Amino acid sequence: MDNIYDNCVLNKKINYMNYCRCGEPVHPVRQKYGYKTCVSCSGVERVASAPVINHKTGNTIQVVTQEVAKALYKAGRRKGYGTCLR
Repeated sequence: MDNIYDNCVLNKKINYMNYCRCGEPVHPVRQKYGYKTCVSCSGVERVASAPVINHKTGNTIQVVTQEVAKALYKAGRRKGYGTCLR
């Protein structure tokens, strides 16, 4: 019971004044940030990440769309991608 939802239920501070169009209650944290729908009904596309390799240890990720992530994954499966092989 480490997440915020369980803590709200245990403390009985949960207040579901807003319900989503599907009938499910909107989580209090989503309400706090102004969202009116549940995660399942959200119209926003999920984001993905692409690795950015700087050198041996300085790697980071870049947030990209699902479409770009799929293209990068497809390109990364090619033989010799990212190497000097021709």
